[in-house]
Amino acid sequence: GPALMPVSASSFAENVLPFWLEARQNGQQVCLITLVGIDGSAPRPLGSQMAVSADGRSVGYITGGCAEAALIAEAMNVMSTGRARLIRLGEGSPYKDISLPCGSGIDVFLHPAIDRDIVLNVHTQLTHRAPCALCFDLTTHDVTYQLDASALPERQNTRFIRPYTPQLALNIAGKGPIVPALATLAVESGFQVHAASPETETLAAILRPDVITQRLTAPEDFKPATFDAWSALITLFHDHEWEPPILAPALESEAFYIGALGSRRTHNIRISALEDMGITRNQIKKIHGPVGVDIQATTPSEIAISILADIIKTYRTRERGPARW
Repeated sequence: GPALMPVSASSFAENVLPFWLEARQNGQQVCLITLVGIDGSAPRPLGSQMAVSADGRSVGYITGGCAEAALIAEAMNVMSTGRARLIRLGEGSPYKDISLPCGSGIDVFLHPAIDRDIVLNVHTQLTHRAPCALCFDLTTHDVTYQLDASALPERQNTRFIRPYTPQLALNIAGKGPIVPALATLAVESGFQVHAASPETETLAAILRPDVITQRLTAPEDFKPATFDAWSALITLFHDHEWEPPILAPALESEAFYIGALGSRRTHNIRISALEDMGITRNQIKKIHGPVGVDIQATTPSEIAISILADIIKTYRTRERGPARW
C-alpha cells in the first residue's frame, strides 16, 4: 500500500472524492470533512472539503493550514466511534487550543461512513461532465445525492448542499513557446488540458504527460476534448488564417472563455474573417482579444500567466451559470 504520511500532512485538492474512493477501494475507512458554516472571514470558501483515511493520509484543506492537524485527529476519533459530528472551530468553539488567525468561527461536519455508491454517483456524473450535489443533513447525518444543484454551496436550516461541477477544461491551439508554457501552468492549476499544434517541436516541449496533445495538419483537424460551460479555448497563432475555423465552433458553444493572441489591429482582421464565415457580431464579442490580463507581460511564461489569470477571473466572477465549484 502507499507509504504512511505524517498525520499533519495534507495535499491540496479541490475535489477530494477520488482520494475518498481510492481509500475505500483499498479497504480503508475514510472520513469526509466539509466546511458548512463561516462566521467572519475564512481562508477557504464554504463547502471546502478534506478526506482523511484511517492510515492518516489526507487531501484537501478546510482552513489553509492552521487547523488541519486538529481536523485529522478529530477525523480519526470520528472514524473510531463510527458517528458523524458537527464541530465548531475558532470563535465560539470549546476547542480553546485551536484559534483561527483571522478571528473567525467555522462549522465543520465530519462523516466517517458515507455510502460508497453515493460518492461513486457523484464521481460518475463528473466524469460525464455533468454537475450534481451531495446533501448533508447535519441533524440526522444522512447523506444523499442529487442531480439538481445550485451553483454555490448553501446551508438550508439543518441541511447543507455541496455542489460539484466538472473539472475546468482548457483547449489550446497554436504555435510557439506560449503553448507549452500555458499548458503546463494550466494543468498545475487543476485544468484538464488539450493542446494542439501544427509544430511537432511545440508539442514535444510539453513535458507534462497529463496534457492531451494533438498534431494539426489543418485547422479543421482541431477536435477539442470538450466545449461545455466549464471549458475555455485559447488560440495562439501568429499566422491568423488558422484561427477562424478553430474559433467558429467555439463561438457557437457554451464555452465560458474564448481568447485569441494578437494586437488590436489583428483582432479587427479576425472579426472581419469571422463575419465572412457568417458568425454574428454578438458571438464575436465573446472573444477576449487581445487576450490576457494586462500585466505588461513579455516572456512566454508571463504571457501564459496573464492568459490563465484572465480565464480564472472570468470563471470566478461571471454572474450566471456554474459558479466557483
